Amino acid sequence: MKLVPAKCPSCGANIKVDRSLKFTKCDYCDTEIIVEEAVDNLLKVELKDSPTFDNYLKLGNRYFDNQEFEEAYKAYSKAEEINPDNPLVALRRGLCRTLITDYNVLDISSSINGMKTAYDLMKKMNFSKEEINNCINDTGTVLYITKKYIVDVYNRNKLNKEQTKGYIERLESCLEGYFYLDSIVDGDKALEKRILSSIIEIIDIILGNGNDAKYHLSSSYVSEMKDKRRNYVKRLGTDYKNVEKKVSREKVVEVDGHSSIIWIVLCYVMVVFLFILFLGSIFTHEGVLSIVLWFLSMISFLPFIKKYLVGKFGSIAGRVVFIIRIVLFLLAFILFASSPSPFETTFYHDDVSVSFHNGLFELKKDNNISGKYHWDSKDNDYYIYVQTDDNQNLKYRYRENDNGGTLCLLENNKCIETYLPSNS
Repeated sequence: MKLVPAKCPSCGANIKVDRSLKFTKCDYCDTEIIVEEAVDNLLKVELKDSPTFDNYLKLGNRYFDNQEFEEAYKAYSKAEEINPDNPLVALRRGLCRTLITDYNVLDISSSINGMKTAYDLMKKMNFSKEEINNCINDTGTVLYITKKYIVDVYNRNKLNKEQTKGYIERLESCLEGYFYLDSIVDGDKALEKRILSSIIEIIDIILGNGNDAKYHLSSSYVSEMKDKRRNYVKRLGTDYKNVEKKVSREKVVEVDGHSSIIWIVLCYVMVVFLFILFLGSIFTHEGVLSIVLWFLSMISFLPFIKKYLVGKFGSIAGRVVFIIRIVLFLLAFILFASSPSPFETTFYHDDVSVSFHNGLFELKKDNNISGKYHWDSKDNDYYIYVQTDDNQNLKYRYRENDNGGTLCLLENNKCIETYLPSNS
């Protein structure tokens, strides 16, 4: 039950009523009254013939202290119409604007903008550090309440990817608010520590690792946030351990990049794949450049290599590693795809020569025979199928050996003629 100040329309007594009810009874005259009418009656009586700034401000403060933020917002709005340059009104109106909205239209910027406006006005009016820090404390409290509300909504509901993205953006808005408060707080060490603690809390929540997370953070973003966290932890000193204990239950967001299990698994799958290609390039006697490119591509996909470079040189290293991975893989693949097969050369047998090159076949004997070929491999041998221009079908087998390889003309899968890659 939440009681708010009101005035009985019947006897005029100052009473408190339950705002969730439609009807209630006056404690003094026992008259049944309408709750909203009693609340409105307080406003009418207090402002009767004197709708002054001070009265609106006093009424707004009363509603604000009683957590009746919608009514406080209305009162502060009236006060602002009379005196738009009052810092407290600018601040409280902005805070109320945030506190009266629900999750789907949460307007955190109102609190931040209210504080910025109030701070500028207080500096012009030479407010004391204590008065300014009191306003900073009020804003920090609202940001803290808002942060808790955001986290609670996320934990209670199953959100889709787009909604989870909005969750991160709202936490970031709270974080920006604390960044601003940190830049203007002056002379209050306890308040400064609370602000630093809240900043570290929110960063830890954003970087937290949860099973139900749908929104993934880029590795560059993670690196940037970790850099900021280190700076604030250093400023906070030994007190940061209490912050870590406090946020351990609020880690709800999965992190992409070097912390994502799925991404790590994919990287190691790629490493295994490239390792097989690397070994294949060695056993098939590919060129040195091709072997080196496969090896470097394999190394570049090791997750801990990227993690180390990002930690040492910052988020830009993550982008560089990504580009290097793509370039190395493409170069190795292009070199592999463009390299000729071992049998793509000219072979000789006595006065006969057989040539294979880019899908074209040529046999030189008494007369030239030309055609096209395709091939496949089996048991480390290459089988070459030729269709000549005069519709003959020939089959060859190429087998590698220490002498540079031999080519056999096959008939019924038996070698009937052997060719060597030179006249010797």
